[in-house]
Amino acid sequence: MPIKFEEKRKIFHLYTSNFSYYMHVNKYNYLIHLYHGNYLSDISKERVSERYMERYAFVDNGKEVQDEDYYFSTFASKFECAPYGKHDKRNPFAVINDKSNIDITNFLYVEHKMYPGVDPHFTMPYPRFTAKECQTLEIILKDEYRDIYLHMYYTISEKYNILVRHSKVVNKTNEPIYVHKFSAMELDFDNDDMDIVAYHGSWGSERQKEVIPLNHSLTEISDNHGERGFYYNQNILLKSKDATLDMGEVYGFGLMYSGDFSYQFKVDEINQTRMIVSYNPENFMFTLNKDEELYSFAVLCVHSNEGINKVTQIFHDVARDKIIRETWAKKERPILINSWEAMYMNFDTDRLIKFIDKAKEAKIDLVVIDDGWFGHRDDDKSSLGDWFINTKKVDLQKIADYTHSSGLKFGLWFEPEMISPDSELYKVHPEYALYADNVKNPTLQRHQLVLDSINPEAREHVLNQIFKVVDALKPDYIKWDFNRYLSEAYSKYLTTEHKKETYHRFVLASYSMFNAFITRYPNILVESCAAGGGRFDFGMLYYTPQIWCSDETDIAIRAKINYSTNTFYPLSTQGTHVSMRKNGSIRDKACLAFFGTYGYEMDITKSSDEDIKTIQFMNDLFKKYHSVVTKGDYYAIYDPYTTNYVSWNVVSKNKKKCLVYFMIFNKEQTHARFIKLKGLDKNKYYFNSLTNDIYKGDFYMNVGLNISAEFGSYDSMLFVLEEVNSIPAKIYRKTKQVDGGKREKLLW
Repeated sequence: MPIKFEEKRKIFHLYTSNFSYYMHVNKYNYLIHLYHGNYLSDISKERVSERYMERYAFVDNGKEVQDEDYYFSTFASKFECAPYGKHDKRNPFAVINDKSNIDITNFLYVEHKMYPGVDPHFTMPYPRFTAKECQTLEIILKDEYRDIYLHMYYTISEKYNILVRHSKVVNKTNEPIYVHKFSAMELDFDNDDMDIVAYHGSWGSERQKEVIPLNHSLTEISDNHGERGFYYNQNILLKSKDATLDMGEVYGFGLMYSGDFSYQFKVDEINQTRMIVSYNPENFMFTLNKDEELYSFAVLCVHSNEGINKVTQIFHDVARDKIIRETWAKKERPILINSWEAMYMNFDTDRLIKFIDKAKEAKIDLVVIDDGWFGHRDDDKSSLGDWFINTKKVDLQKIADYTHSSGLKFGLWFEPEMISPDSELYKVHPEYALYADNVKNPTLQRHQLVLDSINPEAREHVLNQIFKVVDALKPDYIKWDFNRYLSEAYSKYLTTEHKKETYHRFVLASYSMFNAFITRYPNILVESCAAGGGRFDFGMLYYTPQIWCSDETDIAIRAKINYSTNTFYPLSTQGTHVSMRKNGSIRDKACLAFFGTYGYEMDITKSSDEDIKTIQFMNDLFKKYHSVVTKGDYYAIYDPYTTNYVSWNVVSKNKKKCLVYFMIFNKEQTHARFIKLKGLDKNKYYFNSLTNDIYKGDFYMNVGLNISAEFGSYDSMLFVLEEVNSIPAKIYRKTKQVDGGKREKLLW
């Protein structure tokens, strides 16, 4: 089993074939971190723990006691859960107050448990490991001064080469306690020779890669918007400064949480680094009465000594196999067209019928009716919360039936967690809006308020309306939107002592709504969305198998968004569409959208015959190779944040097929360029669609594909390599060039 405890030295070793995590209980019952990194068969706790700093000293019954060795320093040792208010002035694991108004917090080891499987009491999103796929270490600690217990959970899966961390605090005192800061995990490093790779953004510019050097001041990566996380994504990398896509030490951290979070990094005076991953303490305080408990979210922890691509592949495998529901995890997705950019809210029954007919002609599988079909909504100023069909505007039952009778799938847009002041629901139940009791003029965004879904009556009222529509129309797909973030966020439903719990409880309420929906409709494909890609996280993927990646579909910007998103999330989870935005032809846009769920944002009734032929061709191509995108191994090749190109390839698990994407940003003349592919079988022979040649995998990986030609701005290439069954007697090459000697950009 991948967890061992050595009783004599009190050392824990969690491991896979590639990774080791060591910690031990010292003589003062502190849980001390020793090592995390490449697999290590044994460790010397003395040599690792030595810190030639001031010895640990304290007063006992009026006398000074000084430790005789250098194995423990209260301000320099590496902890698993650092104390607060004592000698250690680095960022703490937890800050807990009580009626004494003294918040010194110091957890010491009591006991531990080891068991197959995961923590059975954890109810938030978590990898769906079976008992055979993982083992959990649960370490129980007690506060030095109060009957407050901390449970720390370490779940390790040798099969997936991943460690999952979370924690729980339990109040066993007879009085309320107040949790001001609470962490899922702490990780202390021996040095500061690392860079943080984080992903900031805004609407239309989500997940922009940013490299941040560690420094001696406190560095924080956090978000405080409440479930619409444009500002920073929940996942980061921590890498050695010389690490690349395929070489060097890289740590990856992914939060299975959709709310406010905080990564804090503090480099101390001897250049050690502490990382704390917690709920964002800005809008956070939990009141726990006797026997009540608070869980953290779960953190996925991945390590690689083979660069970023290896970390990416572990995240992708875990997400596909163990986070996304099995119903949809590896299922190929229908090609969809969404009505939004085609007609916004300006539609009627006849216009939608023509839209459906043209979609069928273009070999599209799924037609989605976006915003504007409910209440009295003709613009974004009304009707959220009134989830009944506007029969004066559209015969939606006819549209659903016509779509299905045409052999297509039908989809529908909802925004369940919002409420408009101009709605029947708000007029009857203004208390269903989320804002503080003393706020007379609550702030609007997009003319809307947030539904107080913490209130179970509000939550159930909205869901019951939606269930009636879904039961009647029988959609195959739902787009679940979330178009504004939280402000003045104090739930009227919560009592005074629990008001500061609103942000976290709102996340739990959202999860409850998603769970209620997918439990009732397990076979409906649900795509979550938040004003674009502001809700892209592993917590959402636990409920919805795909997420709208961004409202920005212009390939000049979207290529960077996709590249960053690919670092953590499988391609099959990313809503990627072709639109009529400025840069690139339909073919160029399709090349990029190909590496995702694939669909269209355009008025197809206005498309030319030539454009329809292009769309039909790309749709056939997508269906032929979609399984590679859905299930294959992803490798980044060119980083668009450091080069003039963006490129990646995806290889099927059996190494028989490979899809390659390349795009150039700024025009270049003919240069010597070779795309060195990754992940092929070096001994297999592959036919490639770029040059119609056959070479062995080692040729494509070491020499590469020669694209030494002139390129215009945003020129894109998509090509396929497929294994040939017999070893060729000679290299095959086209006898006739169909384009005057220039390389073809596509499988045309």
